[in-house]
Amino acid sequence: MTTNECSSLEEIRENIDLIDRDIVSLLVRRGNYVMQAAKFKNNITKVEDQVRINNIITKVTDYAKEMNFNSSVIEQIYRFLIKVYIQLEKDTFMNSK
Repeated sequence: MTTNECSSLEEIRENIDLIDRDIVSLLVRRGNYVMQAAKFKNNITKVEDQVRINNIITKVTDYAKEMNFNSSVIEQIYRFLIKVYIQLEKDTFMNSK
């Protein structure tokens, strides 16, 4: 994964805007899978799986290290992301019962 060298702040912002569109698209896809997961849980206590959370954090911080990026930044983002998606899954679970 490469980042192009930009010659202006405007060019940097344009690239960030393009990336943000891709990120939102991926977050929506991930959220749709999270909502589907609620169908397979028979109890709301099954929504928050600490072992799964730890596995995700390990995986994504390893990805960051492979890409020579600050794994702490990625960990913080994913911890927040997971927290929000857990609430989404809980809401989906409660609305489906």
